[in-house]
Amino acid sequence: MELLGQTPAMRIGQIAAALYTSEATVRRDLAAMEQKGLVQRVYGGVTLKKEDMPLDFRHREHAAAKEEIAAKAAALIREGQTVFLDSSSTAQHLLPHLARFHELTVITNSHKAMQELATTKLRLICTGGDLVKRNMAYVGRTAEEALERFCPELAFFSSQGVGLDGEVTDASEGETSLRQVVLRRALHTVFLCDSSKVGKKYLYRLGRLSEMGEIITDKDFPAVLLP
Repeated sequence: MELLGQTPAMRIGQIAAALYTSEATVRRDLAAMEQKGLVQRVYGGVTLKKEDMPLDFRHREHAAAKEEIAAKAAALIREGQTVFLDSSSTAQHLLPHLARFHELTVITNSHKAMQELATTKLRLICTGGDLVKRNMAYVGRTAEEALERFCPELAFFSSQGVGLDGEVTDASEGETSLRQVVLRRALHTVFLCDSSKVGKKYLYRLGRLSEMGEIITDKDFPAVLLP
Protein backbone atom coordinates (compact mmCIF):
# COMPACT_ATOMS: atom_id res chain seq x y z
CA MET A 1 0.00 0.00 0.00
CA GLU A 2 2.94 2.33 0.66
CA LEU A 3 4.32 1.58 -2.81
CA LEU A 4 0.96 2.25 -4.43
CA GLY A 5 0.68 5.44 -2.46
CA GLN A 6 3.76 6.66 -4.33
CA THR A 7 2.84 5.07 -7.68
CA PRO A 8 -0.94 4.43 -7.95
CA ALA A 9 -0.52 1.68 -10.57
CA MET A 10 2.22 -0.95 -10.72
CA ARG A 11 2.99 -4.17 -12.53
CA ILE A 12 3.28 -7.48 -10.67
CA GLY A 13 6.98 -7.74 -11.54
CA GLN A 14 7.68 -4.24 -10.23
CA ILE A 15 6.07 -5.03 -6.88
CA ALA A 16 7.89 -8.37 -6.59
CA ALA A 17 11.25 -6.72 -7.28
CA ALA A 18 10.59 -3.87 -4.85
CA LEU A 19 9.55 -6.23 -2.04
CA TYR A 20 12.11 -8.97 -2.79
CA THR A 21 9.44 -11.65 -3.09
CA SER A 22 7.98 -13.91 -5.77
CA GLU A 23 5.32 -12.85 -8.24
CA ALA A 24 3.14 -15.73 -7.03
CA THR A 25 3.21 -14.32 -3.49
CA VAL A 26 2.38 -10.84 -4.79
CA ARG A 27 -0.62 -12.19 -6.73
CA ARG A 28 -1.97 -14.02 -3.64
CA ASP A 29 -1.61 -10.91 -1.48
CA LEU A 30 -3.21 -8.68 -4.10
CA ALA A 31 -6.16 -11.06 -4.40
CA ALA A 32 -6.71 -10.77 -0.64
CA MET A 33 -6.32 -6.98 -0.78
CA GLU A 34 -8.83 -6.74 -3.61
CA GLN A 35 -11.39 -8.70 -1.60
CA LYS A 36 -11.03 -6.09 1.13
CA GLY A 37 -11.63 -3.32 -1.40
CA LEU A 38 -8.14 -1.85 -0.96
CA VAL A 39 -6.98 -2.19 -4.59
CA GLN A 40 -8.21 -3.12 -8.02
CA ARG A 41 -6.35 -5.73 -10.02
CA VAL A 42 -5.92 -5.11 -13.74
CA TYR A 43 -4.23 -6.94 -16.59
CA GLY A 44 -0.63 -7.55 -15.46
CA GLY A 45 -0.78 -5.41 -12.35
CA VAL A 46 -2.78 -3.48 -9.79
CA THR A 47 -4.08 0.05 -9.23
CA LEU A 48 -5.45 1.95 -6.26
CA LYS A 49 -8.30 3.44 -8.26
CA LYS A 50 -9.67 2.82 -11.72
CA GLU A 51 -9.22 6.47 -12.72
CA ASP A 52 -5.51 6.32 -11.78
CA MET A 53 -4.82 3.52 -14.25
CA PRO A 54 -2.09 4.48 -16.75
CA LEU A 55 -2.73 4.24 -20.48
CA ASP A 56 -0.70 1.08 -21.04
CA PHE A 57 -2.79 -0.74 -18.41
CA ARG A 58 -6.09 0.49 -19.85
CA HIS A 59 -5.00 -0.34 -23.40
CA ARG A 60 -4.92 -4.04 -22.45
CA GLU A 61 -8.20 -4.01 -20.54
CA HIS A 62 -11.09 -5.37 -22.63
CA ALA A 63 -8.72 -5.38 -25.61
CA ALA A 64 -10.90 -7.65 -27.77
CA ALA A 65 -13.90 -5.32 -27.43
CA LYS A 66 -11.76 -2.27 -28.17
CA GLU A 67 -10.29 -3.95 -31.25
CA GLU A 68 -13.81 -4.73 -32.47
CA ILE A 69 -14.81 -1.10 -31.99
CA ALA A 70 -11.65 0.22 -33.67
CA ALA A 71 -12.20 -1.92 -36.76
CA LYS A 72 -15.74 -0.55 -37.13
CA ALA A 73 -14.49 3.00 -36.62
CA ALA A 74 -11.71 2.64 -39.20
CA ALA A 75 -14.29 1.70 -41.83
CA LEU A 76 -15.64 5.28 -41.62
CA ILE A 77 -12.35 6.90 -42.60
CA ARG A 78 -11.50 7.94 -46.16
CA GLU A 79 -8.27 9.19 -47.71
CA GLY A 80 -7.90 12.96 -47.65
CA GLN A 81 -9.99 13.51 -44.52
CA THR A 82 -9.05 15.41 -41.37
CA VAL A 83 -9.51 13.20 -38.31
CA PHE A 84 -9.36 14.01 -34.60
CA LEU A 85 -8.28 11.28 -32.20
CA ASP A 86 -8.45 11.71 -28.44
CA SER A 87 -6.16 10.15 -25.84
CA SER A 88 -8.53 7.40 -24.67
CA SER A 89 -7.29 3.81 -24.67
CA THR A 90 -10.14 2.85 -27.00
CA ALA A 91 -9.14 5.47 -29.56
CA GLN A 92 -5.53 4.28 -29.37
CA HIS A 93 -6.63 0.94 -30.84
CA LEU A 94 -7.30 2.90 -34.04
CA LEU A 95 -3.61 3.71 -34.52
CA PRO A 96 -2.68 0.56 -36.50
CA HIS A 97 -5.65 1.21 -38.80
CA LEU A 98 -4.63 4.84 -39.41
CA ALA A 99 -1.12 3.78 -40.37
CA ARG A 100 -2.36 2.23 -43.62
CA PHE A 101 -3.58 5.58 -44.95
CA HIS A 102 -1.39 8.02 -46.90
CA GLU A 103 -3.30 11.32 -47.14
CA LEU A 104 -4.96 11.78 -43.78
CA THR A 105 -4.50 14.75 -41.49
CA VAL A 106 -4.62 13.59 -37.88
CA ILE A 107 -5.21 16.07 -35.05
CA THR A 108 -4.68 14.67 -31.58
CA ASN A 109 -4.04 15.53 -27.94
CA SER A 110 -2.38 12.13 -27.45
CA HIS A 111 1.40 12.02 -27.07
CA LYS A 112 1.31 8.27 -27.71
CA ALA A 113 -0.54 8.75 -31.00
CA MET A 114 2.05 11.30 -32.16
CA GLN A 115 4.85 8.88 -31.36
CA GLU A 116 3.28 5.87 -33.04
CA LEU A 117 2.24 7.72 -36.19
CA ALA A 118 5.48 9.68 -36.57
CA THR A 119 6.92 7.14 -39.03
CA THR A 120 3.85 7.18 -41.30
CA LYS A 121 3.08 9.49 -44.24
CA LEU A 122 0.22 11.14 -42.39
CA ARG A 123 0.12 14.84 -41.61
CA LEU A 124 0.12 15.13 -37.81
CA ILE A 125 -1.07 18.08 -35.73
CA CYS A 126 -0.64 18.04 -31.95
CA THR A 127 -2.79 20.29 -29.79
CA GLY A 128 -0.04 20.84 -27.25
CA GLY A 129 -1.09 21.85 -23.74
CA ASP A 130 -0.53 20.57 -20.21
CA LEU A 131 0.67 16.96 -20.26
CA VAL A 132 -1.22 14.48 -18.06
CA LYS A 133 1.51 11.88 -17.54
CA ARG A 134 -0.90 9.16 -16.41
CA ASN A 135 -2.16 8.72 -19.97
CA MET A 136 0.19 11.02 -21.92
CA ALA A 137 -2.63 13.38 -22.89
CA TYR A 138 -2.44 17.11 -23.53
CA VAL A 139 -5.25 19.12 -21.91
CA GLY A 140 -5.98 22.61 -20.65
CA ARG A 141 -6.51 26.01 -22.20
CA THR A 142 -3.72 25.69 -24.78
CA ALA A 143 -5.10 22.37 -26.07
CA GLU A 144 -8.65 23.68 -26.22
CA GLU A 145 -7.69 26.90 -28.00
CA ALA A 146 -5.78 24.85 -30.57
CA LEU A 147 -8.85 22.72 -31.27
CA GLU A 148 -11.05 25.81 -31.63
CA ARG A 149 -9.09 26.64 -34.81
CA PHE A 150 -10.06 23.40 -36.56
CA CYS A 151 -13.18 21.71 -37.92
CA PRO A 152 -12.19 18.03 -38.26
CA GLU A 153 -14.40 15.98 -40.54
CA LEU A 154 -14.33 13.02 -38.17
CA ALA A 155 -13.66 12.98 -34.43
CA PHE A 156 -13.11 9.75 -32.49
CA PHE A 157 -13.27 9.90 -28.69
CA SER A 158 -14.36 7.97 -25.64
CA SER A 159 -15.05 8.43 -21.92
CA GLN A 160 -14.82 6.34 -18.77
CA GLY A 161 -18.46 5.84 -17.89
CA VAL A 162 -21.96 5.56 -19.34
CA GLY A 163 -24.75 5.62 -16.78
CA LEU A 164 -27.88 3.53 -17.08
CA ASP A 165 -29.64 6.83 -17.79
CA GLY A 166 -27.42 7.41 -20.83
CA GLU A 167 -25.25 10.06 -19.21
CA VAL A 168 -21.59 10.04 -20.31
CA THR A 169 -19.00 10.94 -17.64
CA ASP A 170 -15.27 10.85 -16.94
CA ALA A 171 -12.89 11.24 -13.99
CA SER A 172 -10.71 13.81 -15.78
CA GLU A 173 -11.90 17.42 -15.85
CA GLY A 174 -9.30 18.40 -18.46
CA GLU A 175 -10.08 15.60 -20.90
CA THR A 176 -13.82 16.10 -20.52
CA SER A 177 -13.50 19.83 -21.23
CA LEU A 178 -11.40 19.14 -24.33
CA ARG A 179 -13.93 16.58 -25.62
CA GLN A 180 -16.67 19.18 -25.22
CA VAL A 181 -14.74 21.41 -27.63
CA VAL A 182 -14.50 18.48 -30.04
CA LEU A 183 -18.26 17.95 -29.87
CA ARG A 184 -18.77 21.58 -30.90
CA ARG A 185 -16.15 21.77 -33.64
CA ALA A 186 -16.16 18.41 -35.46
CA LEU A 187 -18.45 17.89 -38.44
CA HIS A 188 -19.11 14.27 -37.44
CA THR A 189 -18.42 12.91 -33.95
CA VAL A 190 -17.95 9.22 -33.24
CA PHE A 191 -18.20 8.03 -29.64
CA LEU A 192 -16.33 4.78 -28.97
CA CYS A 193 -17.57 2.82 -25.96
CA ASP A 194 -17.25 -0.81 -24.88
CA SER A 195 -19.80 -2.47 -22.63
CA SER A 196 -17.49 -2.54 -19.56
CA LYS A 197 -18.20 1.19 -19.08
CA VAL A 198 -21.96 0.76 -18.71
CA GLY A 199 -23.37 1.52 -15.29
CA LYS A 200 -20.37 3.61 -14.22
CA LYS A 201 -20.49 7.31 -13.33
CA TYR A 202 -17.68 9.75 -12.67
CA LEU A 203 -17.47 13.35 -11.54
CA TYR A 204 -17.36 15.23 -14.84
CA ARG A 205 -20.25 15.18 -17.30
CA LEU A 206 -19.60 15.11 -21.04
CA GLY A 207 -23.22 14.84 -22.13
CA ARG A 208 -25.77 12.19 -23.05
CA LEU A 209 -25.43 9.38 -25.55
CA SER A 210 -28.01 11.13 -27.71
CA GLU A 211 -25.60 14.08 -28.05
CA MET A 212 -22.62 12.02 -29.14
CA GLY A 213 -23.29 11.85 -32.88
CA GLU A 214 -22.51 8.33 -34.09
CA ILE A 215 -21.90 5.66 -31.44
CA ILE A 216 -19.78 2.54 -31.97
CA THR A 217 -19.92 -0.19 -29.33
CA ASP A 218 -19.09 -3.87 -28.92
CA LYS A 219 -21.62 -6.69 -29.25
CA ASP A 220 -22.36 -6.79 -25.51
CA PHE A 221 -23.38 -3.13 -25.18
CA PRO A 222 -27.05 -2.85 -24.06
CA ALA A 223 -29.11 -1.89 -27.11
CA VAL A 224 -31.70 -0.23 -24.86
CA LEU A 225 -29.22 2.57 -24.09
CA LEU A 226 -28.55 3.47 -27.71
CA PRO A 227 -30.51 6.46 -29.10
